[in-house]
Amino acid sequence: MLGLTGGGSGLPYIRFSPSMNMWSDKTGQEIQLKKMLFDIDNVQTGWLLLEAGVRDWQPDQELGRQGQKPSDAHKRGFVVRFFSREMGWVEWSSNGAGPNMGLEALYTAAAKDRNANAGKLPIIEYVGAEAMKVGKGNTRKPKWNITGWAPRPADDAGAAPVAAPEPVAVAPAKGEEF
Repeated sequence: MLGLTGGGSGLPYIRFSPSMNMWSDKTGQEIQLKKMLFDIDNVQTGWLLLEAGVRDWQPDQELGRQGQKPSDAHKRGFVVRFFSREMGWVEWSSNGAGPNMGLEALYTAAAKDRNANAGKLPIIEYVGAEAMKVGKGNTRKPKWNITGWAPRPADDAGAAPVAAPEPVAVAPAKGEEF
């Protein structure tokens, strides 16, 4: 669905390190993710080059439709935004096989219920990472549960949401609040 098998937004960022099986903030400090909103309306796919001191992001013109590969060193990747009360808006980008697969699975699951939750964002919960072998290397695929849907935060810093689908009446999830 996303086509995943230069520069950032200026938001604080988080990272997932498959080799260490941990999330960290921009200072490198380990963080424990809590429930967050997944900004499904602003997912970007593209070509990402990550090297020591280098981050070159070349987004696709259309979500999941691969543009021309800028160099042999660029890999398929993504940029997404999450929101939590503790961190506010943060950006996560990666070009690793495991993270790409994890985001693909999250996006696919959320897209199934997107029309029934117009104007809302999925509430997600990180539930660990699955160790796997890809080619000659090892990686981990982040795994997520979607626990409900909530309105976009009013203080959304710089989002340019795409047009929402027509609303469909849906009862809120019992006891689910973000």
